[in-house]
Amino acid sequence: MQTIRRRLSAALQSPEGILLARLALVAAVYTAVRLVFYIEHRASFAKAAGSDVAMAFVHGLRFDASAIAYSNIPFILLSLVPASLLARQWYQRSLKALFVAVNGAATVINMGDVGYYPFTGTRVTMDVWALSGEATAQADQLFLNFAGLTALGLGLLVALVLFYPQQRSEMAAPMPRRLLRSAAAVVAVLALTVLAARGGAQKKPLNPIHAFQSGSHEVGILTLNSAFTMLQSPRQRQLAPVQHFASDAAVDSLLATSYGFAERMQASPLPQAQNVVLLILESFGTEFWGGDDREAPELTPFLDSLSRHGAFYTQSFANGRRSMDALPSILLGVPLYMGRSIAVSEYQGNQWLGLGHFLEEAGYHTSFFHGAPKGTMYFDAIAAMSGVRDFYPLERFPEDVRDDAFDGHWGLYDEEALQFAVRQVGTFQEPWFATMFTISTHHPYRVPPQYAASLPAGSREIHQSVAYVDLAVRRFFEAARTQPWFENTLFVITGDHTPPLRSARYDTPLGRYMVPTLLYHPAGRLPALETDRVTQHVDLFPTILDYAGVRPERVPRFGRSLFSSQPGEAVLTTDQTYWIVRPEGVLERMPSGSQRVLAYRGEHTGDEAADLPDALEEELGLRLLAYVQHYANSLINNSFYRAPR
Repeated sequence: MQTIRRRLSAALQSPEGILLARLALVAAVYTAVRLVFYIEHRASFAKAAGSDVAMAFVHGLRFDASAIAYSNIPFILLSLVPASLLARQWYQRSLKALFVAVNGAATVINMGDVGYYPFTGTRVTMDVWALSGEATAQADQLFLNFAGLTALGLGLLVALVLFYPQQRSEMAAPMPRRLLRSAAAVVAVLALTVLAARGGAQKKPLNPIHAFQSGSHEVGILTLNSAFTMLQSPRQRQLAPVQHFASDAAVDSLLATSYGFAERMQASPLPQAQNVVLLILESFGTEFWGGDDREAPELTPFLDSLSRHGAFYTQSFANGRRSMDALPSILLGVPLYMGRSIAVSEYQGNQWLGLGHFLEEAGYHTSFFHGAPKGTMYFDAIAAMSGVRDFYPLERFPEDVRDDAFDGHWGLYDEEALQFAVRQVGTFQEPWFATMFTISTHHPYRVPPQYAASLPAGSREIHQSVAYVDLAVRRFFEAARTQPWFENTLFVITGDHTPPLRSARYDTPLGRYMVPTLLYHPAGRLPALETDRVTQHVDLFPTILDYAGVRPERVPRFGRSLFSSQPGEAVLTTDQTYWIVRPEGVLERMPSGSQRVLAYRGEHTGDEAADLPDALEEELGLRLLAYVQHYANSLINNSFYRAPR
């Protein structure tokens, strides 16, 4: 026994043993972060079996080892130099500095994603750097609002420094008879590094999709670590061609674009071209406006009253979880299907024809109002991609508005921003199309001081800002009613995505995407509509074109006009799990290709199986595969606006 102990002690004191001990410290930090993630978001794992959660921690070590191996390649190689160099103090100090820098950065990414996860519902990827400007500008409040996570992260960084295994400063060079053993140890370490980096000896390297083999999305998220998904995301940006159908022409015929406004309005056609206001409310989920049994119904009295005078859709879904996912869905008719917003992807240089292009060709003036600085969330770039000509960021608002209405953090309070938009659209030649995007329900949820005591506070941090947005929209409509253009304007109102911290009722796979949608016309120039239909953001693209009498021959095939007689549906995706939603049932397709049909219960859709006719189940499966093929191949071939071959 003593001999074994001596040999084990000697092995641990060897350069290779100390290297492995140092990497084991990093693995312990990764596991600690996973535990923090689980505790912070334990409500998300309420339905997961304890054994599945335990396996997530075990299986997660594989993903941790891969991330650690990839990120520490320079450190590992520099730790395998001759012993004579390793024995020098300056070299050991340099190694420690590299170790702390690399693994400290990974720890910051992993801990930061604990706080960021509620905003996206998935692990962070390279897309996050697209938002680095906003994060840097708001670093002070981010640290304050996530003080607990910040403290834990600092504690883990300190642990990397304090518990870093030290090597003896004086190490004799190996004797000639030990050189072979030392060389063998180096080869073994390098082999283990390669094995860990690729996630094992399997045929293909480890991929984020492998975390979801349990069949549970939440357990898969817990299994992953954010450093791994960040390192993997560059490999996954380039889409691969999809061939579920023999040809893209077959897909095109299956997903034909559908309109119907003119047909429904034959008896009372529009007297003139109509203006369109697209009002997008930041972080406004159905749980705030339109949902049954709402947590705080007193927050939106005006929006509630408005919804009774228009076509109000409560079975409505966003196609993504971020603002820069919502805008391409609405303005370009292209949803988020494969994890990377087209606004920051290599496909942003493709040909894009959006609402701005088509409406301008029909004689419309097009504009976009957003009371945050230019460049925020890439809104200016997305607006330009969609053909919107006149973009109004914070810098273009009048100086007195910027001085009086700045919230001290993010941009302009919504009341003043919308009042300026009302005045400004009145200077445009009709017809016009104006997008207005609110900001006050964005974290940190500021309201003007004069309303702090009078607006209902609700039970959650975001609630008072929701009440403030309702007031701002009421004042917007009060001002708009005095304008000559008001009676000739269609108002389309929706939320961009659900709030990052949802009520328990809406923190479900479908509830995380549920946003309200309203079509309202002051003069009632809308046909009778089926407001119980399932709708999605990409439906607004053909709906607005349909209303304006514009029916392009070639557009992306994802949405259906709300005036169409075709049944409504929605397609949602997270981490390569897809749901196609119909009132009759929800087809869920896992990354492995397995699928099941669930009974549709709105945000309550869970594990209850649906008994669909075989023909309908087959139709939903084919439509889902067709959407995926249309998305991938059209982006790769830059062919959304060309007839497929």
